[in-house]
Amino acid sequence: MDKNKLKDQANKFFEKENYLKAVDVYKQIYEFDPNNERGLLIRIATCYEKMANKKEAILYYIKAAKDFAQNGFFLKAIATLKNVLEIESNHKETQELIADLYAKNGKLYQTVAKSSIIQVETLKSEKDIVIEQPKEDNKKKPPKIELKLEENHKDIELINDDDIISTEDSFTENDIFGMQIAEPIEVIDATQLLVPLPEIPLFSELDREVFIELMNKMKLRKFKQGNLLIKEGDDATAFYIISEGEVRVKKELEDGNEIELAILKNGDFFGEMAILGNAKRTASIEAISDVEVFELSTLLLDNLVAKYESVRQTLYKFYKNRLLYNIVNTSPVFSKLSKEKRISLLKLFKAKQLPPNYPILKQNGEITGLYIIVDGNVKIYRFLEDNKRQDITVVSRGAVLGEISFVKNRAPIAYCTTINDSWVLRLAPEDFKELKTVYPEVLEYLEKLVSDRLYELDLITNLKLGIY
Repeated sequence: MDKNKLKDQANKFFEKENYLKAVDVYKQIYEFDPNNERGLLIRIATCYEKMANKKEAILYYIKAAKDFAQNGFFLKAIATLKNVLEIESNHKETQELIADLYAKNGKLYQTVAKSSIIQVETLKSEKDIVIEQPKEDNKKKPPKIELKLEENHKDIELINDDDIISTEDSFTENDIFGMQIAEPIEVIDATQLLVPLPEIPLFSELDREVFIELMNKMKLRKFKQGNLLIKEGDDATAFYIISEGEVRVKKELEDGNEIELAILKNGDFFGEMAILGNAKRTASIEAISDVEVFELSTLLLDNLVAKYESVRQTLYKFYKNRLLYNIVNTSPVFSKLSKEKRISLLKLFKAKQLPPNYPILKQNGEITGLYIIVDGNVKIYRFLEDNKRQDITVVSRGAVLGEISFVKNRAPIAYCTTINDSWVLRLAPEDFKELKTVYPEVLEYLEKLVSDRLYELDLITNLKLGIY
């Protein structure tokens, strides 16, 4: 049997909407080689669905799902059963199969999501990272995440050893989850945030009944190779979990060039940053192959977050993860370094969580270090000789602060104060020597940045004085 020839023949029947003949040929191919042609079961089910034969369509979708599950393709199995629920939303056998599949898969914790950006497997911290988890709110309202500090305000690390987490830390302007931070918290090592995450933690946090409810409400969407699933700058209306295929995460830089941030595959999810941060899309997502994704709308996500504390916490961890990965791969401080040097440089940084109106730098104050904003907004201003306040600018994600005092070893020439809950990376002044020796390309960038900033500051001052 020439399988390729038969496939071409069946596909032509399908394209011409001759689904009855297409089914016959697809069945012949599948029966000849069932181990390598399980995907044809879905095509057969699709043919029956297009012929309005719901009974046979459901039968073959279920058969395909069981086959996928038996061979370890759990997400694909769930996605296939989702097709049944779209035909018959209350199909009991399918709901039970989804629940059983969920349970047998150990709550979908079988694999660890991989990053194409940084090999986080090598970055496990020697120290356990501990954070006191927020207490559950018994009132009928969305609970808030509160980072509880010990009375002596010791350093608190951001990751539980029991939580298989990944790379980020941040707080949002609109504070969608009501995160409250009373005092700055410093993490011993920023790379402690670089720990892998389980495959689909959102699903794993849900009990059996809720999981079935989610499957009913969640949409299954398909995109062709080359299609944009998300466009940078657009409003966020949903986030997505990949059940099949691969996508490219890409971002446009200030100079107009495009950078690839990651390749995402089965089990990865994306789009949560803009939703959790109540902001515009921060990157574009392009289908590398034909892609099938679960779509969770903002409304559905809000309902889950309001009802289940664990869902909110899990999404927040991912949100922090993505932010830090983006900084490490787009900030000029890191982006020109090799992967290995990015990681080693990141180890010098400390992560700090800061409340609103927190003075990161004080004019004529101490040299406290070099800062990179991971999330949040910071206002920069100074007082002139006549004691008049001069507002300079407001900066946000990716901005570098304190470079003048850090490189020139002089007191800060302006105030840098947080506007909202913010998260920054700090490089201590005592690490300047190592930066100069080991990372000369970073120092070269910082020296040029200092020169540009001093020129801009002089220009702003003289314009306001009417000299230019």
